[in-house]
Amino acid sequence: MDNPKIKENQFAVGQAEYTTGIILKKNNQYYNSGEDIQEVYSIFENLDLAKAFTEQGISKNSNIEYFILDHKGKSVYIVDQKGERK
Repeated sequence: MDNPKIKENQFAVGQAEYTTGIILKKNNQYYNSGEDIQEVYSIFENLDLAKAFTEQGISKNSNIEYFILDHKGKSVYIVDQKGERK
C-alpha cells in the first residue's frame, strides 16, 4: 500500500482491525489493494491532533487499532485497546 503524500509538518492516521490487522478505510470497510489511499488516511496538521483523533476513535470502537505516519511514511505512533505500542 502506498503512503499518503503529505507536507513535512503533517501526520496521517490510518486504522486496522485489531484482531486481524486488516487495513480499514475511514468508513471502517476493508481496504482492497488498488483502491484510493485517500479513503484510508485522515490528515492532521500536527501530532497532537492526530493522537487525539486516535484516542477518540478507540473510545468509540476498541476493536480498531490506529497508526500515525509522518511525511516520510514512517510510523511514529501506534495505539490499540491496550494503549500505545512501543
